[in-house]
Order: sequence, then C-alpha cells, then structure tokens
Amino acid sequence: MTMHDQGDLERQERERRRFFRIDDTVGLQLTPIAAADEAQMIAEFSERSADVGLLNELHAIRDQALPQRRKLEYKFPTVAAYTRVLERQIEMLAIAFESRQQNIVLKQHPVNLSAQGMSLVLDPPPPPGGLLEIQLQLYPEHNRIFTLGRVLKRDTGPTAIEFEYLREADCEAIVRHIHALQLRRLRHDNGLD
Repeated sequence: MTMHDQGDLERQERERRRFFRIDDTVGLQLTPIAAADEAQMIAEFSERSADVGLLNELHAIRDQALPQRRKLEYKFPTVAAYTRVLERQIEMLAIAFESRQQNIVLKQHPVNLSAQGMSLVLDPPPPPGGLLEIQLQLYPEHNRIFTLGRVLKRDTGPTAIEFEYLREADCEAIVRHIHALQLRRLRHDNGLD
C-alpha cells in the first residue's frame, strides 16, 4: 500500500465518521448487483430512487419553506394550522402511493445506521467491493429509501455498507430519523414519555 493509498483510506474513514450512527431496526431488502450490471443500475438510479422516496422529497420541500412557514404561524395561526392539516393529508397520500407502487414487504432487520451507510450482520456476508441495491424503510415514519451501497472490506464483525448513491432528500430523511430516534430514547430514558 502506497502513502497515497493510506491517505485515501484515512480520508474515507474520517468521512464515514462525519454522521452520527445509531442502532435501529429498519425494513430492509438487499439485492446484490452483478459487476456487469453496475453501470446500468447506476444510470437508472435517479429514476428508481425518485419513485421510492416521494415522501422524502415532500419533506425536503417543506423544510425549504420553513422560514415562510414560521412567519405564517406568527401572523396567521389559523391558516398555519390548516396548512399543517393539508401537509398531513398529502403525506398520507404519498405513503399510500409509495406502498402501492412498491408492493414489497421489507423484513425488519437490526442495523447500525448513519446517513453515510450502515453495518449489519449478514449470513453469509456479501463479498467486499460488491454493489448492493438497498431498500430501507424507517419506522415509525414509514419513509422508504432506495440507495446503492458498496460493501466495505472487513476482517471480522458486521458487514459495513457505504451508501454510494443516495439522494439528498433521502440523506436528510435518515438524519431526521436518527435525530428523532435519539430524542425519543432520551425522553424514555429520562422518564418523560
């Protein structure tokens, strides 16, 4: 291994630690992608991930309008309350649409999750360097995420997967989910639930 390779590995490790990780149980489906099919899967990623992550896109749009929403809540609380009802109705429609579109039941699986990737116990573990099609469902929000992840080399322990192709709205959904899960656990641990 050259000094350049060692520097790249250290940089990648620092990047992996950029996001907070948390133990969670998610709906999960992993599908290995043959090396010959990788280019086609990568080319189709944007279209396929948009079909799965509609709810995440809606949340990203809502978050972009947060300053206007705060002004509306201050000046016109009744209108803001009605807007929240409409947002919730749209979310319910998106959840129903996504579940009918996908028509896939994802098995629950314990993982250690971050917005950059996840680690989990798989038997047998997939080969290092392989690309996986990953479908995740976060609970209790029911956000679905479609991503492509690369299996990282591990000597022992759980299989580590880095999300190589992940839309920003999906990354933000994972970050929001982890943050909400932390808050719920803290409240529970402090007897506030």
